[in-house]
Amino acid sequence: MKSNALKIDEQDNVVIATQPVAKGEAVIVGGKRIFDAAEDVDAGHKIALKEILVGENVCRYGEPIVQATRPIRKGEWVHVHNTQPIPGDLKE
Repeated sequence: MKSNALKIDEQDNVVIATQPVAKGEAVIVGGKRIFDAAEDVDAGHKIALKEILVGENVCRYGEPIVQATRPIRKGEWVHVHNTQPIPGDLKE
């Protein structure tokens, strides 16, 4: 199977779509189907590998990058509509 997403680090709780992924389409990483996308996701955007709870950090490249503002289901698109900067990371 041809991969359509990339997991960069073992600590990551998201994968990056390497091409558009349609709702219901298999998300394939390293040639293995890991789950079906819960919604359409554009190339370059994040897809949740597991449920991410409110206030939980989203990790990419093994580092926390943003925090969930609502529960994010496995397979959902992870973007500005369901995340926020990590409190304390903003400099005023």
